[in-house]
Amino acid sequence: MSQQYELLSESPGQWMPALYVIPEVQKKEIKPFVILSIKELEGKPDGRISSLTNSDKFSAVRAVVRHVARSRSATKEPWNMTDMRNFLENLKFSPECAEELSMLLCTEQIYENIPRHLLVKPGLVNMSWKIDISLCQKNIKLENANPERCKQIMQRDTHIILVLKLNNGQTNTYRLSVAKFHELRYTIASALKSLIVLEKRKCMRKD
Repeated sequence: MSQQYELLSESPGQWMPALYVIPEVQKKEIKPFVILSIKELEGKPDGRISSLTNSDKFSAVRAVVRHVARSRSATKEPWNMTDMRNFLENLKFSPECAEELSMLLCTEQIYENIPRHLLVKPGLVNMSWKIDISLCQKNIKLENANPERCKQIMQRDTHIILVLKLNNGQTNTYRLSVAKFHELRYTIASALKSLIVLEKRKCMRKD
């Protein structure tokens, strides 16, 4: 698997809603959708967007264009046509749509007028979290639970509200179970540990 394909294919979960719509996209719709998406990224939104009858299909293509544009800064080489086509076909675009979209997204000129901050993937500015026990309290009251049952309900229904603020002004809020929250903490700690190990290697040091 090439580095570019890995870059394009990261975070597969983000495509789940679009996968239901993408197979319906037709080849003749690809170029107009890409043009409208690029104009929007350039800060020159076209009024036709608000009157599109096939807005779901446009939203799916726009999400792909934004993802590819923001990922562009992470690779020095121009997009590889084969990698791009494989990525798009994996998203359930038909072969003819994947071919058409690949040709457009692998054209460097379409990124020339997009503001720099939109070509860089959003970074994390701040992260905060809080414990949500509202569901626990409700279920404990409904069941009139004894101490042992209260403990079980607390373990089951306690959630963590995780708020991530990004440098593009966006705020994402997630609701996680305690187990998932600890799993996230472990994953982040493991990643940081791996980075520290890599930084200590001679090949990673500057001369």
